[in-house]
Parts: sequence; C-alpha cells; structure tokens
Amino acid sequence: MKIKMFKKAAVLALSASMLMGLTASADVLENGRFDKINVALGIDPQDLEPDAVNNDPRFYFIYSLYETLFDMADDGSRELRPCMAVGYEEVDDTTWKITLRDNVYDWNGNQITSSDVKFSLDWLVESGNAKRFDYFDSVEVIDDKTFNMHWKQPLPAVSEAEFPLTRALVFSQASYEANGSFATAAVGTGAYKVKEFTSGSKLVLEANDDYWGLAYIDELEPRHRANVQEIEFQVITEASTAVVGLETGTVDLCSYVPIAMMEEFESGALADQYTTEVTVSGDYYYIVPNCLNLDENLRKAIFYAIDNASVATAMGGTYVPMDTFGTSYFNDYDESLILDGTYVTDYDMDKAKEYLAASDYDGRTLVLLTNNSEAARAAAQMVQAFLLQIGVQTEIQSVTEDNFQTSIAQESGWDLGMNTIGGPDMVGTWHLLFDDEINGDATTCWVRDEELQNLYETACADATHDAEHMRACLDYVIEHAYCYSLVGTSSALVYSNKITDLYKREGYYTVAASTYEGQ
Repeated sequence: MKIKMFKKAAVLALSASMLMGLTASADVLENGRFDKINVALGIDPQDLEPDAVNNDPRFYFIYSLYETLFDMADDGSRELRPCMAVGYEEVDDTTWKITLRDNVYDWNGNQITSSDVKFSLDWLVESGNAKRFDYFDSVEVIDDKTFNMHWKQPLPAVSEAEFPLTRALVFSQASYEANGSFATAAVGTGAYKVKEFTSGSKLVLEANDDYWGLAYIDELEPRHRANVQEIEFQVITEASTAVVGLETGTVDLCSYVPIAMMEEFESGALADQYTTEVTVSGDYYYIVPNCLNLDENLRKAIFYAIDNASVATAMGGTYVPMDTFGTSYFNDYDESLILDGTYVTDYDMDKAKEYLAASDYDGRTLVLLTNNSEAARAAAQMVQAFLLQIGVQTEIQSVTEDNFQTSIAQESGWDLGMNTIGGPDMVGTWHLLFDDEINGDATTCWVRDEELQNLYETACADATHDAEHMRACLDYVIEHAYCYSLVGTSSALVYSNKITDLYKREGYYTVAASTYEGQ
C-alpha cells in the first residue's frame, strides 16, 4: 500500500484563484493578504512549545507555527495527505518508510531532515505529551530524506497513526538546542512567524514570506494558507470583556460569546457588522473518576447526582447536555449510540443516594480537578453543589491546562477530573477516556480492565468500526461507571464581516486560512 508521491507546483503565497479578481480594499495589501485581524482567546496558551497541540486554545494557531509530516484530510475521511512528507510505503506490518520533501526549512533557514523528525518525536515522547502514541515505537534514520517509522504492532486502523503523523509537530534540533526551548521564542516551520508573545496577554503572528509550503500551496490542505498579514490573539478570559472588544472594534472574532449577549450581533445595532453562528462542535466536557480511590457504587452515586442540563446552563448558555460520548458533528455518530436511561441522560437523586449508601464513602472531601477556564470553573461549582445534596463534599482545584495534565497522570492527589476532549471522529475522542495505554497500562481513570480494552480496540479497528461495536464499548463503560459525558461545547461564534468565508478545521476556526473582504 502506498500514498503516491505528489509533484511540485510553483505558486504564489495565495492561490491563483484568490489573486485573480481582487477588488479595491483599504485592508488588502499589495501582496493580496488582508492587513490584520484581532482574535479573542478565552484561555492563556502559556507558552509556544510544540506540545499539547490539541489543547484549547493552541489548536487555533499552533499549526500555523509548526508543521507535521502529514495532514488528516479535511473531508472527514481517515486519509493521510502529504505535508512535510510526500508519502510512505509499508515495508512490513510494523514498518513504514517515509520520504520527506526536498526543501522544508524552519524560520532560521535550517533544512528539516530525518534526524530532526527523530529528535522532534523523541522530544515529544519524553515531554509526556505524546498522546495517542500507543502504537509508535521509534524512528530509524536512513538518510536525510528518508526514515522508517516503526510501530509496536500492526495498526488496526489508519487513525492509530494519526497523532504521530498528523499531530506531532516537527522542528529543527539545531534551532531548539540553540534556544534552549521554544516557550517564548519559538522557531517553527509554518506559514507564520511569531512577531510578539507575552504569556497571559497576547500573541502576534506575521505571515512568513519564506514559508517552504508556498511552492506546494495548491496541493496542501487549506490550513496552510496565509491570507492575513498579521494576526493578533488577545487573551481575554472574561466573556463580557471580549464582547466589549467586539462592540468597540478592537476584537474581530470571539468564539465564547454568551447566548444572552448575542442579540445585538444577530438582530441589534451591530447586526450589519458581524456574522453569528451557534453550532455543536466535536468537543465535549467529560468527568473521569480516579478508580483507585472511588468504588463503583460511589462513582454511580456521583454521576446520577449530576444534572448536566443545569451544568450546561451555568456554563453560559453556549453548551448543551450530552447524551452519549460524542456529538452529531462526527461522521461515525449514530443515533443508536444515544445513552437513554443511563446516568448520562437521567438525573436521579434517589438512585444517587441508594448507590451512595451502598458505597464505601467515608465522608472525606473529594478533590475535583479542572482547568481554569471561566466555563470550567462554573461547571465545577455546579457539580460541587449537586454532590453536596447527597452528602458528598468536594474541593475544587482549578489549574492551568499543563498542570491539569500533569496532575491527572498521577495515581493520587485527585478524585474527579473534568476537562474537554475532541478528535477527528467519535471513537477518536475515546482514546483518552478508555484506552489503557494512557497511563502505562491503565486508562486516564486508572482502570486496568482487559475487557474494556478489547471493546475499545474493536470499536476503533477499521474492520469493526461500526455502531454495533461502538455501542458495546459504551454499554460496558456505563455498566462500570468509568466515565461521565457532561456537556457539548457548542460554539457561540461572532466574527466581523471582514471575514467573508471562515475556514474551520475539525470545528475550530482558522483565521489564517479564511477569506477576507476584498480577496
């Protein structure tokens, strides 16, 4: 099996179709790019290291700074598309030979070689942020342009190669070692360079005129386009403050506008200046119990005590209660996966109290760990209130995203963990929740259950990736109360009419690749 090697195509920074027919606009520069766009971020990205790439808010900009070996196709298929690498061939069941493009360079002019690929992936594994690397074994350098990707065992589905090949960011070893880190002074390979970065305040990106991908822009996925000269991401944690930014014109896009504040942008005084969207995305909040500390009856008591509809309302009105582990956004979603009659859909205080009475709960205060976003804090407070009604005391620990990931990877120090999750398909979101290789040989909730692992792997495998096997996995999770699907992160998006076509990748907006007035 091979992915064909794609031919080179010399093109300009913007696609030819966009450069043709440019209309006069004060905001469109001579190079065809829109001048500047300002974006509100509800969570501080903290640093620019090439790790934790799927964590909000990095997904909105990190792939503009760094590149990957391949892209996952935008059309919802599981097809790998060329990026830094032009293709691969399967040498045997556990070895893929991968070939790099000739002229991939970072911002310092360092050519990316097979040794850099090995350094980048090894660095990611050592950092502890190599999510979904279950099948990844090692990179074997053959020469500057070719290397072998070794898998621990044959891949049951192409999606199992997704994170090493399409989410792992590749960078120059020379640049990284010269800098010591990329926390504040990143050196990437992407279509944008960092012009300014202040953690907790803002990130300013500028289009990279020396971007290697300009020579291949028509054959790369749309995310590689650089249609804006400068993008300023402003860290604004309070939604009401971000709304003021929209009203005054200092913010052009915000994806966390409260529903109660949408009216002026939908039908009020600013309706002619902004576009609004409210859609359910693929991301959702989950709660995992530490199964080393909480017995099955206590887990069920906790889950039945939570009214996720009320939690969704408390989070600001841009969220919806979940009814399964995934949303209709995903192409493998099926209505038969809705978990009616379970603790996910049925808030039942009487059942909660019955399970609590049968548990070994001794009255101790449970630690509820969550990220420090405004929405997460509101959700945690509601969960705390519901659990108090059945006599379960909780202490909320609201931490940064990095600290959350570090803490939940420990066997002790927490009892309940709440955060968001997403992926390219519905079963892709289950990896963090159900796969026993997250913590060595245990799941995120510290479960070691061979039957769960078999059900999860069967649901993921290409040959058995269907609603029947997905439902079998979910039923087993519910039976043992291994996880709770809380609320879906519906997006209340407001953006300036300067943006005529907002590009989205996996439901996340990408302003760099969007189309603007005058283009």
